[in-house]
Amino acid sequence: MKPNPVVLIVSAGFGDGHAKVAEAIEQSFIAKGIDQVFIVDLFAEVHPYLNEISRRFYMRAAVYVPKLYGILYRITSRMKPQQPLSQFLHSIGQKKAKALLDELQPDIIIHTFPYLVASRLSEEAGNEVSIFTVLTDYVLHGRWLHPYTMKYFTATESMKQELLAAGVPEERITISGIPIRAAFRKPMDRGKLLIKHGFSESRRYILLAAGAYGVMSNISMLINTVHEYSDFDLIVLCGNNDGLRVSLVNLYLHNPRIHILGYTEEMHELMAVSSGLLTKAGGITLTEAMAMSLPVIVYRPLPGQEEGNAHLLTGLRVIYTAYNKHELIHRLRQLEIQPCREEMQRFMHTLTREESSQTIVSEVLTLHSNR
Repeated sequence: MKPNPVVLIVSAGFGDGHAKVAEAIEQSFIAKGIDQVFIVDLFAEVHPYLNEISRRFYMRAAVYVPKLYGILYRITSRMKPQQPLSQFLHSIGQKKAKALLDELQPDIIIHTFPYLVASRLSEEAGNEVSIFTVLTDYVLHGRWLHPYTMKYFTATESMKQELLAAGVPEERITISGIPIRAAFRKPMDRGKLLIKHGFSESRRYILLAAGAYGVMSNISMLINTVHEYSDFDLIVLCGNNDGLRVSLVNLYLHNPRIHILGYTEEMHELMAVSSGLLTKAGGITLTEAMAMSLPVIVYRPLPGQEEGNAHLLTGLRVIYTAYNKHELIHRLRQLEIQPCREEMQRFMHTLTREESSQTIVSEVLTLHSNR
């Protein structure tokens, strides 16, 4: 192995999670002295127009036609790498992708998003590139699978079993957990953070996170329900949806219990001052909350991978899921009961893996050096 291999981490702009996972892995490579690490939104680079259409469809479907998104997810979830649909999806933009790979000349490619054109190109060329996949949800979708993948890094034992059922050999699977940034592992002084963000030490807060694009539905209903049926104050994150942020600021301007914010790079600090998280069922956000032992309520998860995440983690008793206002009120009241909170936190500890990105990077480098 070269002393300083070139590493390409394939990310995506669908939400914020894939990029954050890529950053966590990058941090661990740098900590090991590997400094030629490139994070690339490969799909956006090789096919920006189609990428933007896909991103906008996801945003609109999440709010207006979630059932349609769920149907499309289920149709494609069991596809095999050799099937025409799978080969087509992984060949989009192949010419531009080849030009980019020829320019970077990566020795190692790590996918944190299931656009596997690099795997397809490497397989066709017979290249000695080591290719790995880090799954960023708690359920498996067929788009992640490719026969040229050396190793899959998964979140849980149940995901390992799904990969085995899909025909992946056991020696090509490692249960690593989902990588998150180091900031979510460090102890923080809640009192200082309350002062920094202008919150009161005498109040308890629910963090309502609508995702990077602010696409969570029924925001006003959620805010009103928390406000009316619990003693929690709210910190509302609207992501990059500036229209949503402005409308909520105007609506709740004079309510001292409701704090409306936009996109933030200080999610770990806002989690640290909060007593609970009300959110979508994105795999990375849920993993960050579990790392911080922050109790979670998922409201009406989007059909598809988010519904799968919510179903699995609710079954493992590490989050609550509510599908209507009545269930949300019940879950909020449970969060106000200390024994319920402590029980959830105990189950979170059984699932949390402290050194996910370090585990992945160490195994990647070992496998690559042994080729």
